[in-house]
Amino acid sequence: AEIKRLKEVFADLPLQRRGRLHFVTGQLRAGFHLVREQVLLLGGAELFQRTDLRRRARQHLGKKIDSFLDLREGDLVVHLVHGIGRYRGLEKLRRENQLEEHLVVEFAARAKLYVPATKIDLVQKYVGATQARPRLAKIGSTQWQKRRRAAELAVTDMAAELLEVQAQRAARPGIAFLPDSEWQVEFDASFPYHETSDQLAAIGAIKQDMLRATPMDRLLCGDVGFGKTEVAMRAAFKAVDNGYQVALLVPTTILAEQHFHTFQERIAEFPFAIARLSRFCSPAEERQIVSDLKEGRLDIVIGTHRLASRDVEFQNLGLLIIDEEQRFGVHVKERLKALRTTVDVLTMTATPIPRTLHM
Repeated sequence: AEIKRLKEVFADLPLQRRGRLHFVTGQLRAGFHLVREQVLLLGGAELFQRTDLRRRARQHLGKKIDSFLDLREGDLVVHLVHGIGRYRGLEKLRRENQLEEHLVVEFAARAKLYVPATKIDLVQKYVGATQARPRLAKIGSTQWQKRRRAAELAVTDMAAELLEVQAQRAARPGIAFLPDSEWQVEFDASFPYHETSDQLAAIGAIKQDMLRATPMDRLLCGDVGFGKTEVAMRAAFKAVDNGYQVALLVPTTILAEQHFHTFQERIAEFPFAIARLSRFCSPAEERQIVSDLKEGRLDIVIGTHRLASRDVEFQNLGLLIIDEEQRFGVHVKERLKALRTTVDVLTMTATPIPRTLHM
C-alpha cells in the first residue's frame, strides 16, 4: 500500500523519470549509503518516522457474577423497597433453629434492616450519576416511593424522546457511502500496529453501517489504550474520501490537541485538510476555521463544545464522532440530537453510562 502511495507522490521527481528510484519490499532496520556505487537505501521507518509494532496480548479476567461479592462495608446500597442505605457487613441470625446469613443495611436515624442472603436480589450497589453523597432513606417514609415514580416518568420521557429520534432517522434517508477505495485500502494498511480482533470487528461493523442509506448511530466502547481512535480515523477517512466533512467533538482542550496531532500524523500522506477548534485558537483563527468549514475548505475539524455553537456551519457534514458524550452539557446534546437525524454518528467512550447505552 505504501509503495503505491509513494509512486504517486514521487511521480514528478527527476529521479523517478530517469528510472533511478526503486521501491523494494523487505526488512531494513536502518538505511545506508554506498558512496562509490551512488546508491542510497532508506527504510519505511525513516521515511514515515514510525516502526511496525506488535501489541502484547492482554489477559482478560472474567467478572464475578455475584455483585454481593463486590460489596465492602461502608458502601452505599439501594434497597428496592426502602431506598438508599449503607452496607454494614454480614451477620448470622437464628431463624427457626437455623443460622442464616443476613446483610446488614443501615438507614437514617441508625435504623438497621437485616436482609436474608437468600433475598440478595432486593439489594444492589449504589451507582450515582454525580459525585454528591446522597442522604440515607428513612424506613417507612413515602419519599423513596415518590422518587421511584419520578424516575419511572423520566424513563418514559426518555423512551419517547428515543422513539421520536428513531422515527425521524427512519423517515429521512441518510448517506450511503461507497465501498473502500484504493486510498482507503492504503490508509488502512499503513497502520503501524497489528489490529486486534475487536478492532477488526468494530471497523467492519462501522463500514457496513456507513454503506447503508440509513443514518448510522453506533456506540464504540473500549477501555483507554484499546485502539478506539484508529477505528474512528478509518471511519473519518472513509467519509472524507467520499467527499464529506467530518467533525470530532471532544470534552477537553487537551484531548482536542491529542486527537489533532494523531490525525495529522496518520493522514499526513493524503491531501486532506484538518483543523482544531478550541480555546488554544486565537479569535482570528476561530473565524478562519468557521469560514473554512462553511465554504468546504476543511475536511476534518476536531474541537470542544465550541463546535456545537450556532455560528458553526458545515458545507457537507457526513460523519460526527463524539468522544465521551456523557461529559457534555444539555445545550450541546440538544444540538447533537438535531444532527443525529441526518448524518452518521459514532460515539466513543471508555466509561459508558446507561443513557449512552440506551441511545
